[in-house]
Order: sequence, then structure tokens, then C-alpha cells
Amino acid sequence: MRVPVVRAAVLRGEAHGVVFEARVDDRRLLPAVRARLPPGWTATRRPAAATLSLVHELFETPSARGSKGRGRRVSGLSVRLDGQVVARGLSHAQALHVFESELQLSVARLARPEVFVHAGVVAVAGRAILFPGRSGAGKTTLVRALVAAGATYYSDEYAVLDREGLVHPYARRPSILVRDGHKERAPVPRRRGRAGVPLGLIVETRYRPDARWSPVPLSAGERVLALLANTVPARDRPAEVLAVLARATGPARGFRSDRGPAGRTARALLALARDAADIQAPPPTAGRLNGRTARTRRA
Repeated sequence: MRVPVVRAAVLRGEAHGVVFEARVDDRRLLPAVRARLPPGWTATRRPAAATLSLVHELFETPSARGSKGRGRRVSGLSVRLDGQVVARGLSHAQALHVFESELQLSVARLARPEVFVHAGVVAVAGRAILFPGRSGAGKTTLVRALVAAGATYYSDEYAVLDREGLVHPYARRPSILVRDGHKERAPVPRRRGRAGVPLGLIVETRYRPDARWSPVPLSAGERVLALLANTVPARDRPAEVLAVLARATGPARGFRSDRGPAGRTARALLALARDAADIQAPPPTAGRLNGRTARTRRA
């Protein structure tokens, strides 16, 4: 019986100005790796700033409690970042999840001049609704409920802010929790953002089954702190980050409340966002006013 030859492979790409390299010791992993690269990535030959590796290794499982013998040796996947082991002994699905998370976090940390904030993001009436939170905070559930209710999808993981404080899409495939605690990727929603929009609403919220939606306004300082606590490069370049967050949150409103079911919260947030958009709408320009006056006079 002929044993198939397993070949390694290297893929190099760029996202948000960050060049990364993905290495696998079995090129058959490449299609799954490609599906987990950052949204909007492009191929490049430039030197990499971050290198992620997926490696098959043998490792020893812990022995049974009270046993003096050694555990058995089994095969699993290891994930390495710049040569350092991040996690080992993983299943195929687990390794791909860790690989994707570490790669996207590396891009979020190294990107310049953008500022990445852990947050779910949608847009309503041309302004972003942003709810900051780390993985497991329920961002994806709320994002999907808002998109189903008519909002435009921007991201379920990162808000990307430019120097002026505009929020840009990070349209990765939303991560959904399925049976046995595993996560799967849903398709990117058709109604998705294509350009930067001003921030209209910042919402600090967490899920509680018995919670009632009762939003409390956030002060200007609290709005900045809500984002700062979830900003990836906050420690690497604090002055630059604070300046961007101040510009982004200046025109926005902010609220804090626990939430119950996502569908009910989504409807309340849409109403809140539309009210905020009416309040934040810029006044008519002098030209428009003069034109209206001129038409009135001619009439």
C-alpha cells in the first residue's frame, strides 16, 4: 500500500496594512485556513510581521488519577505564533478556531493607523451602533438580531476606527454557537456596510434571562472608557488611541443596560438609534437655506 506524501505549504497575505504568514505542515489544511483569513485580505510577497503555524504533533495525555503509569500518546494540532506555542493537542476544529482568533488579534494589534475595538457593529440611518465586549459577551447574537430587524451588518467581532473616528466594516463571517459548545461560521449577511460611517450609539449591555431593557445614559467620559476597555492596541499606543476614541465618541450617545432576549433588545435599539440620528442630524447648510428662501420669495 502506497503511503501518500504530505507536503507543507506557506501562504502570505496582507490585511489593514499588516503582512502575515500562515504555515501548515499539511497543505490539505490550506482551504480551511484560507476561509479563516481576515476579511479583505490580499496576497503579497512582502516580509511578514506575524507568522501563524499549524503543526501536527504527538503529545502525552494526562494519566488517570492515582495511576503511576504514563498517559497515552496521541496526535493533535498545535498553533504557534512567531514560533511560540499558543495551544497544543487540539482537534482540527479547535486548532482552526485558535488560528483564526490569534491571526485576527495580531492584525488588530499591529494595524496602523486604524484602531481596533472588540465590539459588535451594525449601522442604522447612516450611523453605527457599537456594543463593546470580548468573545462570549453575546455580540454575535445581538448583531444577527439587529440585521434581521433591518440594520446593516458591519462586524460581530471588531469595530475598526480610522483617524477621524469613522467606523469601517470588518465583515467576517459571523460566529454562531452550535451543539456541544462548538462554533460554526454563518455566511456574511447580504446587507453589509461598504464604507466608514460616524458613530451614533454606544451600548454597554450584557445578557440576563430575566433582565428588562432599561437604558441609563453614559457621560462623555464613560463612552470613551467603554471603548478603551475593549481596545486592542490601547497599551501599545495610548495617546493615539485616546485621540481617536475621543473623536469617534464626541458626536455619539451612549447607554448602559442589561438585556433579555436579543430580538426584543434589537427592536428597542433600532428605535433608540433612530431617535439619536434625528437628534444628531446636521442642520441645513446655508446654501440650502438660501435656496429655500429664494424659492419662497419667488413664489
